[in-house]
Amino acid sequence: MAELSVPIVSESHRERVYRRNFFLFLVDGILFTVAMNLIGATTVIPDFVRHLTNSEVLIGLSSSLFDIGWTLPQLFVARYIVRAARKKWWFAGPSIPVRFVMLIFAVTIVLLGRERPAAILLAFFIAYGLAAIGDGIVGVPWADLTGTSLDGRWRARMFGFMAASAGIIMLGISPLIGVILGDAGPEFPNNYALLFGAAGLLFAFSIIPILFLHELPGGKATDKIPSLGEFLPQLGHVLRTDKPFRAILITRMLTSLFAMAGPFYIGYATVTLGESSEVAVPTLLAMQTAGGVMGALVYTWLGARNNLLFIRAALVGAALLPISALLAGAVGPLPLYLGFLMSGLAVSNLFLSYQNWVVTYATADQRPVYAGLFNTIAAVISLIAPILGGTIAQQLGYEALFVVALMMALSALFVTLRYVSNAPRKE
Repeated sequence: MAELSVPIVSESHRERVYRRNFFLFLVDGILFTVAMNLIGATTVIPDFVRHLTNSEVLIGLSSSLFDIGWTLPQLFVARYIVRAARKKWWFAGPSIPVRFVMLIFAVTIVLLGRERPAAILLAFFIAYGLAAIGDGIVGVPWADLTGTSLDGRWRARMFGFMAASAGIIMLGISPLIGVILGDAGPEFPNNYALLFGAAGLLFAFSIIPILFLHELPGGKATDKIPSLGEFLPQLGHVLRTDKPFRAILITRMLTSLFAMAGPFYIGYATVTLGESSEVAVPTLLAMQTAGGVMGALVYTWLGARNNLLFIRAALVGAALLPISALLAGAVGPLPLYLGFLMSGLAVSNLFLSYQNWVVTYATADQRPVYAGLFNTIAAVISLIAPILGGTIAQQLGYEALFVVALMMALSALFVTLRYVSNAPRKE
């Protein structure tokens, strides 16, 4: 394939661009993360869906849907963007319409009203799925931009400060969520419409900083989109020959299976432990957020020095969540609250650290392919996980599901200890 030349950029100019982009990525990330936390995938969303259906499979799917939609299209996008030397508008362009979807859904909830729960449930899956797929379309160019237009130091700092800042904001917001979902707030479903609407506004505002990102040269562009006959064998070659990448991919898949229990902790708290939604949702969210702030500060320091060590430590912390849930069944909800604190500390930055590992490991030319392959294969497991988790919860009970989740976390930890290193891929 013919290659287009990549301009040389001085180190002093790069450092100025890194500083500018750090701020813009940070603002976008904080707005986006706070919006996602307002409709938390393991707290607010499964509690919302539980008001609309008794199906544990659908409740589990609701929590995993964004991860599925975000990861599934990335490999297909990666095939197309290798032709582009500049990736910024692959990121910014689709983001503009997609980040209004949740705002539209909030209005839809109000218009449908509480007498039409089935219609609200269908609208939720459509809107949340579209938002997820849209964000998945921009996922590969976003990863490429963070790889080319931030270096490893600034990227780890950005991820850490983003999570910490969003977490501090959420600590202030969590009591308000309890008021909105409690007796003093609007009636169902308008209480949840208010949360989706607030999140939708933040998503919309997050578009602004990404328009001003300054893109630095990355991998060489090709003169044409590779055919499937060329592209698929390339993917197979990567999976067959790149042992460290294959190991981190297996770790990511095991983590998705660990996360399949995520939406059921809130149901465990409200159904089995007898906590009310207005107590359990904001309390668990606050504990998770407080842990996330501490974890983000740890990642800001440790991630820039040893990203893999953070991954291993996070997986140890992740294993404590199902253990705490099992203890809560015997002694009451306190261990579960503490487990959510440790979960926030450990897991809140885990997927970012995986992404950072891939972005740092892959060469500039191969980064879109590696990022797309990593996330799309993970999407297959994310698609299976809620069905598996919901079936286990419904047929065998929450406790059995938490035991399986614990085994997945420990298996992921073993793979990272045995097969994954920090060494970048050689050209």
